[in-house]
Amino acid sequence: MLPSPRALHPGDLAPDGPLPDGSTLLAQRGRPLLLAFAPAEWNPAQAHQSAIFARLSQEFGSGAALAEAAPEAWHSLDYRGELATRLGVAGQRALLLLDEAGVLRWKTVIEPGQELRPGQVLAALEALRPAPATAASPAGAAAAEAPAGGMSRRTFVTATLAAAALLALPSVVVAAPAPAAAPNLAPPPDDRPAMLPIDLTINGHTQHLRLDPRTALLDALRENLHLTGTKKGCDHGQCGACTVHLDGHSALSCLTLAVMAQGKAITTIEGLAKGDELHPMQAAFIKHDAFQCGYCTPGQIMSASALLADPHTRHGSAVEIREAMSGNLCRCAAYPNIIAAIEEAQRG
Repeated sequence: MLPSPRALHPGDLAPDGPLPDGSTLLAQRGRPLLLAFAPAEWNPAQAHQSAIFARLSQEFGSGAALAEAAPEAWHSLDYRGELATRLGVAGQRALLLLDEAGVLRWKTVIEPGQELRPGQVLAALEALRPAPATAASPAGAAAAEAPAGGMSRRTFVTATLAAAALLALPSVVVAAPAPAAAPNLAPPPDDRPAMLPIDLTINGHTQHLRLDPRTALLDALRENLHLTGTKKGCDHGQCGACTVHLDGHSALSCLTLAVMAQGKAITTIEGLAKGDELHPMQAAFIKHDAFQCGYCTPGQIMSASALLADPHTRHGSAVEIREAMSGNLCRCAAYPNIIAAIEEAQRG
């Protein structure tokens, strides 16, 4: 006749009971045991495949120490079985750690609706962490194997693996039943900003848009109007790939709100040429092969053409051109050809 089931607590000696391999808990004394109770097959030994396992391994033990806990120390058990009843966890998802003497060191029961978080397990492991051995200890290395409280390093390593297994299982979190919705509840407030009607004059044509007031001109051009010649590089105003003209002056469209560009003449790389006739700066870039991957080229051409139109800089030296173009970056380092193309356009 089975003893009356009683929930074990840390520090209690576990009663004897049968294991799936035909042995008993009593026969396994001398090494730590991890007992996993679940409604279906539960193999925590596979937790080495999880990222959480790697994190716990790094924080709580070296690879050599983790190897001390052999897979034979794991036992996957049916929570409806005899041993579950003897240990007081019948019908419950539970993880129990027994030390070499058969004493319960750690117990985790996952109740319906409970969500086990990594921080909880890390805190439990921190409480179990063996105390470091001191050089003055006469026991020497033995102190590291049997620290204060009687827990060996091997037992602690097994606890670490238990935590990794528990957190890696997809069935650990059991969803609680959703509460019934209260009738006639008002819908949650809509936190989205109101869309604004915006008129933009782009390449000589007026475009009517409805945009979030936080939309950057770059995103309006690319996402709403599909003018993808203007490139998104850094999106922080540091590379110049998104350069356009506002009233003839170069501007970084990633730092310009679309709403701020209303009433201004916006020119993109698509509007620089006149039909089939290339802009002189475009023709010069082709002649001098002033590009490689081409991603920064639209921004380079827009900045250079604005430079060419500015009476204060149109006849600058190579040094002055470099300085004026310093806001446009080229990862391919085609700078000599870019400078040559701008000088060619200036002469023309």
